[in-house]
Amino acid sequence: MVNNGEHKQAGKPRSDKDDSGVQSLNTLIKESNNPQAAQLKKEIDDLRKERSKLITRIKESRRRLGYKEAESTAIERLLTMRKNEDKDGAKRRRIGYLKRMKAKLEFRISTEASSLTQEKDIIRKINEINGELGEALAAARLERKTEFIKKDIEDYRNNIMEINTKLQELDTRLDAMYVGLRKALGIGSWQNKQQQQQQKPRKSQQSRVQEINLEDIAVIKKKDAK
Repeated sequence: MVNNGEHKQAGKPRSDKDDSGVQSLNTLIKESNNPQAAQLKKEIDDLRKERSKLITRIKESRRRLGYKEAESTAIERLLTMRKNEDKDGAKRRRIGYLKRMKAKLEFRISTEASSLTQEKDIIRKINEINGELGEALAAARLERKTEFIKKDIEDYRNNIMEINTKLQELDTRLDAMYVGLRKALGIGSWQNKQQQQQQKPRKSQQSRVQEINLEDIAVIKKKDAK
């Protein structure tokens, strides 16, 4: 992930100085009059906008994935109940027969001259067949729906993985560009390390001076005691 403070605080208003009183990156770039730094900052801002869009997309994909997973769990439970109700598969085996019976009755009512009583009787039989057919088809419909949902879940997961890969690539590019920007401005961890290395000999020299002074004080005290 990008370690630069400004990158983490994207979208948050910044003043010319941060909480520690250090000048902001934008102010440093403006005052430096460095065209290379200004160009790098523009490229960084463009990448951050692209990154923000990817984050919005991945959040939406995760939200939809969660919904589909919950829907899949509910349908799987319902499907198990339906299969338990028809363990021997008798209802499923009647699907073809019921469809043929329904087609014959519908054809009969539309072509044959029937009395009102006969017509009502045919309609009643069609309704009964529809009810039995609905129960017989319920498990098959749930199985088809489960397959569609599983395909959606797989698509969302692949999409999330793809976006994550793009985010990692963008973060790597942003990290490198921030390093380049710090170097262009003459700031950054690489410079701090150089300063620390330069300060180490000074510290050891100061320590030696302090030790000498302490020895001198001890000698003086011994002379005074005599």
